[in-house]
Amino acid sequence: MMSPVLVGLGTILLFFWSPPGGSQGSETNEAIAGPIAVEWRGAEPVDPDLRADLRQAIASVDGRPPAAVSDQAVRRARVAVSRELPATVRDRARALRERLDLAHEDYLAGRYAAARAALAEARVEVDAHPELPGAAASAREAALLEALVGRALGDEALVDAGLSAALRLDPQAQLSSRRAPPVIVERYASLQQALLEARARGEWSEADAALAEAVASQAIEVEIDGVAGLRPVPPGEHFVLVLREGHVPVAELRELDAPWTPVDSPERVLAKDPEGLGEFEGLCEILELSLLVVAEQRDGRVGLQGYRCGQGFGARWIGARVQLGEGAEAVLGGPFEEGEASLGEVWPSPVAAVIEVPAPVVPDQPQEPRPWYRKGWIWGAGVGAAALIAGGIAAGVLLGGAGRSGPPVEIDAGDFL
Repeated sequence: MMSPVLVGLGTILLFFWSPPGGSQGSETNEAIAGPIAVEWRGAEPVDPDLRADLRQAIASVDGRPPAAVSDQAVRRARVAVSRELPATVRDRARALRERLDLAHEDYLAGRYAAARAALAEARVEVDAHPELPGAAASAREAALLEALVGRALGDEALVDAGLSAALRLDPQAQLSSRRAPPVIVERYASLQQALLEARARGEWSEADAALAEAVASQAIEVEIDGVAGLRPVPPGEHFVLVLREGHVPVAELRELDAPWTPVDSPERVLAKDPEGLGEFEGLCEILELSLLVVAEQRDGRVGLQGYRCGQGFGARWIGARVQLGEGAEAVLGGPFEEGEASLGEVWPSPVAAVIEVPAPVVPDQPQEPRPWYRKGWIWGAGVGAAALIAGGIAAGVLLGGAGRSGPPVEIDAGDFL
């Protein structure tokens, strides 16, 4: 049977050898391999270098380049949303590309009726959905192909209609003889020359005053036929795309000088500090993040809190400016188990520094020798000697009585008296 002492020693050794927090297999936080973004709450940091220093500190935790940690997450998300292409838009763009390719194959194979039918479907699609990426370029491609079909059919009116439509969308573009027969190239150049002369006479369309004012005030951005900014354009319909930060883009097929009324498109990302799980998750989805770090500078200190996308918030960290490295490690380390952000709440008061005042140094004073009876070694030696004598007497009594036998000692009280 094992001694109780050995069992206790084994228990103690197992306790000290066990890793803190359990075994390695219990660790649940995985490395953050995806993109990381930072958003500063409230006002901009007082220290102009603080933004870059925080990105550097976060990047240093796992050795990623500082450029891999982006800043101004809300602003970037608002810009991204204004140019976002939903899945439905991308699907329509692919379908339009397939129709144009089919029309070109039919033209090359001499199936001109089929080519015209495919081109008609493509025109209906692009006109109904001017928000499609490259809508103006697709419409111009369809117009040029229609002119080629008209040339093959001997329909000069169809040729001029196709070339004029293509020039209206891009009057500066040149047509190469490698893409069209020389007769088509010559007719294209003639129509282009007449169009440019009309611009010199001031006959091109200018933007409506309300639209021009909105662009000048930087309230919106505008693309006309795929080119950014306002400019005079040939008369007729054009693809006008209106972009507003944080809002879904709005596209119209319209004449540029027609009265313009702003379209109130939905605002997906608000220009404010993110609050709530939904807004944090929305930023993660738009920017395709793995971690969003919220930062704030208050009373000379820096506060940080991380949100692990799809998981939750970590504990907030508040510390001095010089401790950014420790804060970055704490924020990236997790765990991310909280359901709400807490960085905007009241911060604990900073601990006042305690200054220790050293005691005054008193020079050593000469001391008189103690009397012999007050010296410790005298009493120690005496007590030790007494203990040795007492131990010797006790041992002698025990050893002396160990070999005796016979009756116990009797005392004759009568004889004594």
